[in-house]
Amino acid sequence: MKKENNRASASIFIIIVNWNNFSDTVECIDSLLLNKYNNKKIILIDNGSSDNSVQKIREWIKLKNCDDFITILQIEQNIGFGGANNKGIQYALDNNADFILLLNNDTVVTEDFIDKLITTSLINKKIGVIGCRIHYYNNKEQVWFSGGIINYFKGAFYHKTDICSNLIESDFITGCLMLIPSEVFKAVGFFDENYFLNVEDIDFSCRVKEAGYSLIVNCNVIIYHKVSASIGGLYSMRNQYYFHRNRMYFFNKRLPFFKKLLFNLVQFLTLIPVWITIQLFKKRFKAVQSALFGYFDYLRGIKGKSTFC
Repeated sequence: MKKENNRASASIFIIIVNWNNFSDTVECIDSLLLNKYNNKKIILIDNGSSDNSVQKIREWIKLKNCDDFITILQIEQNIGFGGANNKGIQYALDNNADFILLLNNDTVVTEDFIDKLITTSLINKKIGVIGCRIHYYNNKEQVWFSGGIINYFKGAFYHKTDICSNLIESDFITGCLMLIPSEVFKAVGFFDENYFLNVEDIDFSCRVKEAGYSLIVNCNVIIYHKVSASIGGLYSMRNQYYFHRNRMYFFNKRLPFFKKLLFNLVQFLTLIPVWITIQLFKKRFKAVQSALFGYFDYLRGIKGKSTFC
């Protein structure tokens, strides 16, 4: 479908990844079923769950009588955020999706968010990824994401957390919610599976921007996010390991040779020791341990799924 067509005829495939998280997943789907947009299909990717959550979800779907809206694709083992979403993206493209919406399973959405996001996309054919304002699920007045900033000197990514309005440009769109026209995947490819978990959404955003598209946050659209529920929280060992390993991979992948040398010197001689000192002072010992393993694996060239966690 071309972007100038009527939004009512646009098909949207919503990709949700479940990993051992039945309760959050069905709450997310339940909020989607209340959504007013008709031409939608939910693709649930089970990423190697071991807690019988798929069977529970199937039983829930039967009780809700929503089989026609939902397709479940099961993966035998956990292949990471990027890998699981890539399976869903390929399925959606094979079934002629006009738009693909990537949505975290620990979110709750609003009734008109799809219509507003698609309308935004149709405004300008050079919009490559659209996000929205994301608030905390447990504190609905507090903003978790209203745009992203990449700092190449510090090797850091920041969320804007102001109550913005209308459309704003962003350095990246969080993978918590990304609306992407199908043609964008054909132009830039899928997620880089070397990340496994964390930062692949930022990498994808940068590739989209480099291809000449814009990254837009529609601040008039709001959803609610439980924030890292599927990976044990911000300072979990799993989250900290992959974040620290992968941010180094991201910046070293993108910086030219001499800037890369300077970046690594500043990181390992100054910024990383300072971060470790602060975390030790706050008694986040497991976070420090995980980050150190992440940096060690980065130096060893370890990518993808780790045996650490």
